[in-house]
Amino acid sequence: MPKNKPTKQHYVPQCYLREWADPTVSSNQEPFVWIFDKDGRNKRKDKVKNVLASNDLYTIKIKGEKNYSIEETLANLEGKYAKIFEKKIKRKIPLTEKEHIILCAFVSVMLQRTLRHRDNLERFYDELIERTQEMEVAHQLSSTKSDELKRYKENTHKLGVVQLLPDITELLLKMSVAFLCAEKGLKFITSDDPCNLFNPDLQWQRFYGPGLAQKNVQVTLPLSPNILLCLSWSNLRGYILWDKTWVENTNRMIRSYSYKYFISNSSKTKRVWSSRYPLDFFFILKILKHKVEMIFYRLKMWYRFRHVRKR
Repeated sequence: MPKNKPTKQHYVPQCYLREWADPTVSSNQEPFVWIFDKDGRNKRKDKVKNVLASNDLYTIKIKGEKNYSIEETLANLEGKYAKIFEKKIKRKIPLTEKEHIILCAFVSVMLQRTLRHRDNLERFYDELIERTQEMEVAHQLSSTKSDELKRYKENTHKLGVVQLLPDITELLLKMSVAFLCAEKGLKFITSDDPCNLFNPDLQWQRFYGPGLAQKNVQVTLPLSPNILLCLSWSNLRGYILWDKTWVENTNRMIRSYSYKYFISNSSKTKRVWSSRYPLDFFFILKILKHKVEMIFYRLKMWYRFRHVRKR
């Protein structure tokens, strides 16, 4: 195979990861980052080109031949984003309309391209295929439909990254854009699934996930150890200084949302990153209030249905 074929494909792009290069062990030609297991127990120093990559992750086969058009499309977008970050965002300069579109397109791709997103899709299709096969056996049907689903599963993640790009980008363009800048001496970390949705209204339940159209949803993506992007439907806009409490709580969420690994430009970690809850007095009060409410709710349900249980 020709050497220029991009068989090793990053699900978190190299241009993005280079921002977390440790300046004490890196050179311009060979940047290194620190990669940690999600629980923070194991760490290693590795070259950017070696981490968060998989062979033929976005490669599709057309008439038996490997096609790299998706990877090439992603690489083109990454290059445009990298220039915008270097010339504008890093210098805290407002973006033009075209640059805003490219940024939102980059965020759209980052929401979809990771291994977590692929694995979730494949688990869904595995369950669907299994149920379809059970129906085919029960009704003595041919395996036409389950075979079709297997073929669709093979490329659903790869094609979905580009197929959904216009729709997600259009929605993101309507949201407010804020760049949260860490105070001097502080840093953001990142992860193998760095772009996340969070809705504070949903944090007390497990039934519904956050969605882009929800009123209080926030889309966050650390862009460097110094800057974190936040898209929302609020009036949070521009370049905003983020103090220590906010930075460390943000890092706690970044680590908790990671799939298998988180990334830093330093070998040192902080205990707060592994904390289940923010170290905030008022938030702890909210947790206690919620737990008390749940206890009373369970007691109420028990009292209401106690006679039914006895029967």
